[in-house]
Amino acid sequence: MAKALSLAEIRTRSNGFVVDWRGEPGEERQQAQSFIRDLLTVFGITKTKAGLYEKRAQRSSTGRQGYIDALIPGLCLIEMKSAGKDLLQAERQALDYVDDLSEIESPRWVVTSDFHNFRVLDLHAEANDTETFTLEEFPLHIEALAFLAGYQTHSFGDEHQEKASIQAAELMAELYEQLEGSGYTDHEASVFLVRTLFSLYADDSGVWERDSFFEFIETRTSEDGSDLGSQLAMLYQTMNRPTENRQKNLDPLIARFPYVNGGIFSEPLAIPAFSSSMRDTLLKACGFNWSEISPAIFGSLFQAVKDRTARRTLGEHYTTETNILKTINPLFMDELREQFATNANSTTKLKKLRRDLGDLRILDPAFMRKLDVSRDIGVAA
Repeated sequence: MAKALSLAEIRTRSNGFVVDWRGEPGEERQQAQSFIRDLLTVFGITKTKAGLYEKRAQRSSTGRQGYIDALIPGLCLIEMKSAGKDLLQAERQALDYVDDLSEIESPRWVVTSDFHNFRVLDLHAEANDTETFTLEEFPLHIEALAFLAGYQTHSFGDEHQEKASIQAAELMAELYEQLEGSGYTDHEASVFLVRTLFSLYADDSGVWERDSFFEFIETRTSEDGSDLGSQLAMLYQTMNRPTENRQKNLDPLIARFPYVNGGIFSEPLAIPAFSSSMRDTLLKACGFNWSEISPAIFGSLFQAVKDRTARRTLGEHYTTETNILKTINPLFMDELREQFATNANSTTKLKKLRRDLGDLRILDPAFMRKLDVSRDIGVAA
């Protein structure tokens, strides 16, 4: 299963992309989809996957039906125009489409191009920062589109991330309620949600090729949801088995998913019975950008999903990560970050620091839980 490409590989691919499209006339109608699919391939998104991102939409200003050239839900909208057309005007049209999208589908980045020029708008940045460059300059500006390969800049504790974490918990609560209403036991629903949450997060964070789980739900299950439970059971069973021990005649899409150790998929579960509305909820969850959630905030919210009363007030009562860090930074985080910075050039000392982090236990008196601090200082577990 493909993971996020290195920036070096992306730069190599971008040079080939420039060669392939240099001198092309740049006709919107005839060449837009080919251009987009080749562009996404530079960042590791297959041409088949790119086809899933074509979407009909409505312009909020006119009410007329339009066509978004490509929408990666929760991440990026791409709008193409013929060579020489005004990209600022194209951007306005793209934002017109954004206004009509659901909050979950709404992208962070808007990319417009006339085949010879690019304009990249970050809707979450202050003053909506924009970067522009030509096709020939593309290899020098791959960082501007590196989010397509899973490279993103997160500001832990910012308002947008806190809002995204609440939305993510609400999606899980909606799915839990539907499972609960279908007769699934509390334990089965909890295990199923954890597995599904892992798959949703992996879909957006480079654990495997982006949106593979979304593609599986979209293309391998019926709209009425009748076979969704059995298909998910097959997928989760497959991810619990090393690739060399799998059946030889597996669906190629299922076979692409990696072996996931640690036991998350090991417990046998009854196959859940889904309806069309439950499938729609899961697809809506697939459209959410799970890489934007704050683990610190979402973890506490996720605990409330199983409580009927707490579900009704999700997001109303929690301590923001900003306020959490105000307390723990001077207690121990600042010191740990200083150790990490001091030892950054020593493999031996970094390995020792990682071992020390593994032995470190912090008591949270409010919840009587242990905190994993390794993520916050940038040391991989």
